[in-house]
Amino acid sequence: MTYGSSSQHPSPSFDTVFELLANKRRRFALYSLLDSSENPIEFETLIEDVATLEAAVLRQLLTRELYQDIAADLYQWHLPVLSDVGIVGCDPRHELIRCLDQPLLARWAARVRHDELNSG
Repeated sequence: MTYGSSSQHPSPSFDTVFELLANKRRRFALYSLLDSSENPIEFETLIEDVATLEAAVLRQLLTRELYQDIAADLYQWHLPVLSDVGIVGCDPRHELIRCLDQPLLARWAARVRHDELNSG
């Protein structure tokens, strides 16, 4: 698991923030990363958080297949995207993901999360 260096990225633009929040699975990962009391967070913990939230929201069973699909999707797609725009930094040897301080993203993710998870 290797991702680009995210140590010197500026705050993302509004367009980038909304692009990042446009994908449900990536949004769920951001909710977990931004709300975690642990930073960095273990990759396995992130998978569990996303899988649990996704299964609950979609009202489906939390299966091994769903868990594996989420793990692959996060590892191969969403974490590299988040790393490229300076939202996360990753330690591949220890499978840790650090969420970097991005106040604009955190504010918008909190708004979206509230509406998404408290509606219905």
